[in-house]
Amino acid sequence: MFFWKKPKTFIIDLDTLSDPRIIKFLQLGILQGKLLLPQPESRGEETDYAIQRAKEHIEQLNKINGLELKIIPDILTNQDLLNIARKHRATIITIKPELKTSANGLVVVTTTELFELFRPSYLPGTVIKVKVTKKGKERNEGIGYLEGGIKVVVENAGNAVGQELEAVVQGAINTDVGQVVFAKPRFSELQ
Repeated sequence: MFFWKKPKTFIIDLDTLSDPRIIKFLQLGILQGKLLLPQPESRGEETDYAIQRAKEHIEQLNKINGLELKIIPDILTNQDLLNIARKHRATIITIKPELKTSANGLVVVTTTELFELFRPSYLPGTVIKVKVTKKGKERNEGIGYLEGGIKVVVENAGNAVGQELEAVVQGAINTDVGQVVFAKPRFSELQ
């Protein structure tokens, strides 16, 4: 006997629909099921550009296999979005973290959470390659960047500006502007 699972329902707010990153994510084909979308209409706070972009994104979403689109009019506020999500038992995908705090039991996934899932973690002892692009604030400190804009502070690498070097991660912190990795050169000739 086969049991068919009911297709999942998702809902996206207008701000998220206007964001090109969410369209690229959905084009990966990871989500299957029904996708509820707000009718892109100007409500005073959105710019004509955002509305036009949302309309273009709906056209792109229509081409994705496995997604059934349904346009919902009159989603004017976050509360409207929450009410519709509750009615349809939909998972909300949003760029707005405040929706998660006011969800009252609804499933809400923020784009920040999705990004964090795939952000690499740099544990102490990990060897990385980084190009030192400038001197740091502290004496003989070099600064470089990894893919994704992750800042790397390399001790004893102030004289290695312009060079790519192997460095050993000493630790990392998350800041409000992103992750910062602290490292020292793998080979002592730079020290």
